[in-house]
Amino acid sequence: MNINKFICCITVFGSLSLTSFANEEIRLLSNHHNGALSRDVNQTFEVGKPTELTKKVFMHYLSWFGEGKSGRHWNYGVVSEPLIGYYDSRSWATHLYHILLSASVGIDGAVINVRTKYDQDAFDAFVKSLDRIDEIYPDFVYDVSISYDDQSTTTLTATNDFVHLRDKIFPNTKHYLHKDGKPVVFLWDYVGNLTSNDYRNVANSVLSENPPIVLKNEIDSYLTPNEFVMNAFYPWVQGWAKDGSNWGEEYINWFYRTQVHLKAEKKVEFIAGGVWPGFDDRQASWGKKRWIDRKNGDLYNTLWKLITKDYNNDIDWVILETWNDFNEGSELEPTSGDKPYFYMELTAQHIATYKGIDIPVTEDKDMFEAVTKIYEAAKLIEDGDRDYEMFYPKLQKSIEHYLKTNGKVSYAFAEEIIRGIY
Repeated sequence: MNINKFICCITVFGSLSLTSFANEEIRLLSNHHNGALSRDVNQTFEVGKPTELTKKVFMHYLSWFGEGKSGRHWNYGVVSEPLIGYYDSRSWATHLYHILLSASVGIDGAVINVRTKYDQDAFDAFVKSLDRIDEIYPDFVYDVSISYDDQSTTTLTATNDFVHLRDKIFPNTKHYLHKDGKPVVFLWDYVGNLTSNDYRNVANSVLSENPPIVLKNEIDSYLTPNEFVMNAFYPWVQGWAKDGSNWGEEYINWFYRTQVHLKAEKKVEFIAGGVWPGFDDRQASWGKKRWIDRKNGDLYNTLWKLITKDYNNDIDWVILETWNDFNEGSELEPTSGDKPYFYMELTAQHIATYKGIDIPVTEDKDMFEAVTKIYEAAKLIEDGDRDYEMFYPKLQKSIEHYLKTNGKVSYAFAEEIIRGIY
């Protein structure tokens, strides 16, 4: 919201005047800190703050859902239900929840899968949702990259995709992922469609002024030193057995050993790793009865330990596979049940180990509850059940405190929106 719009809002609604809104914040701070302003209320931004770290963690993100259990893609069958319900991938309230939660556990950005126009529209909306956080915290660091699902892709459609990237996405966000000054594009390969050379030719033609760094989920053969058709490769979920015991151990070790070898021969520029909590497509309409047992988090821990112990000095980026593929049961996003934030806690711990830093959310479990409340409040505003001009400034205060890791205060602001208190 721009300042003129904000002033208009607070002029019309006297209870939201500059003075009374400031008093409202003091009241909430006091109520949630034993009746007095607590000195331990953080005044600096901690979630999404700039860093010089080169190790990065990105989440593979699906953007194909339509709201409701019978909505788009949910109706194909899911293993678990999202904690916030069956959401719409184009919803800014949903985006705020995913961005804030993932950033708080140390995730650096989203690699968003795009195949259809619906996916592209959802991607564009996700980028715009980042503007809402920028209004509160202009230095907020969170990257987005596109992952082209090349199912049924042709040279013409790929060209159109890269033109859209060049003309509609790059100019309209500061959050697009770059490495060494170059934009980054991911490819999810299907056998029988465009080759790596096809994609490279399209990319270099459309983005001729600054050809992108491209990563693919399958390692190409016959690579030539210093000729990076694909700049890097990343592993993908592997391993199927009737009892769920095959989690891809042989594959992932082969992948890492091969990448280390390729980098030494200057056939790739850097190395990306991958972790997955499990897999289960037995409920999906296209499923092949493939299952990888999660083992109550042990599988996720094992894949992370390969990165943090065995290959820690080699792996530059880690891809979480996935944030929200509920159809194939590889989601990390909180789900309904007894331990909704279980994988968020594990993710925060492993990212802290991988990067060698502290992640504040591991010390403040209130942050998990607060971000869920932010979603509930934002959804009420988005749906028109709370007046935008009246309640959006309070939502911004909730988000501001969340970014400062003041979970209880953030929760309180969001709760008052939910209760209709302004």
